[in-house]
Amino acid sequence: MQKIFPFHKIVNNLIQGIQTFLSKLNELRKHLKILVKKELFAFINTPIGYIFTAFFVLLLNFLFFFGLGDNSFWDLKTASMEHFFLWIPILFTIFIPAITMRLWSEEERNGTLEILLTLPFENYELVLAKFIAAFLFISLALLATFLTPLTVIILGSPDMGLILSGYMGSLLLAASYISIGLVISALSRDQITAYILTLLACILLYLMGYQPILQFFGYDLGEIVSYLSLSSHFESFRIGVWTLRDFAYLISFVVLFLILNVMILRTQKS
Repeated sequence: MQKIFPFHKIVNNLIQGIQTFLSKLNELRKHLKILVKKELFAFINTPIGYIFTAFFVLLLNFLFFFGLGDNSFWDLKTASMEHFFLWIPILFTIFIPAITMRLWSEEERNGTLEILLTLPFENYELVLAKFIAAFLFISLALLATFLTPLTVIILGSPDMGLILSGYMGSLLLAASYISIGLVISALSRDQITAYILTLLACILLYLMGYQPILQFFGYDLGEIVSYLSLSSHFESFRIGVWTLRDFAYLISFVVLFLILNVMILRTQKS
């Protein structure tokens, strides 16, 4: 007699697998809710968080509307936010290391890292929570610039697609810088050291895409260096011609550094 293929067993195993996955997902959601709330509270519970946001927004708008030289909004006399997004990488390079420098360094300095690692949370949950909290904080700072595009819209007819593309690129660039900062903070006890190293890493990864530097590598190697740089992908978003390749690279960049952070935590835990 021919053996009947056990479809019911396959279906049962599939259902059990889905149930296990959903259970793990629900557990992750609960853990992240607790951890992200704790991390985000550390940002907004002190006046420093509000001062940081206000200073970031005011400086960004000052540079955009009044600028340095003849590149201000009023000098150009066009309803465009092109130069607004030119300033964002520069300010991110200065401000984001100041946010990430304390995320792990402070835990280690205060002796709370060992306690944190003994709690019933996975390493990747701890990393994700710090990343999400920092990303939400930067997102709120960017959201606070809503008056800028509103002013440009009132004064003219800007390309809304270009503005949205610029903000999307800014969020992805912020996520990239935060992921770098998390890794460096996990490797350093001192916050000032973490700040300086993150600042230098962000500058290096951004300037790699500039033409004078690319010329030094020659055409073939220069193409590789350009692709690895953050500036070339952000620039695609800034001018509104980004592709799936740009999006995928920046997301992959973030994921890679988050995985590195998890590996560092695992080493410290052992």
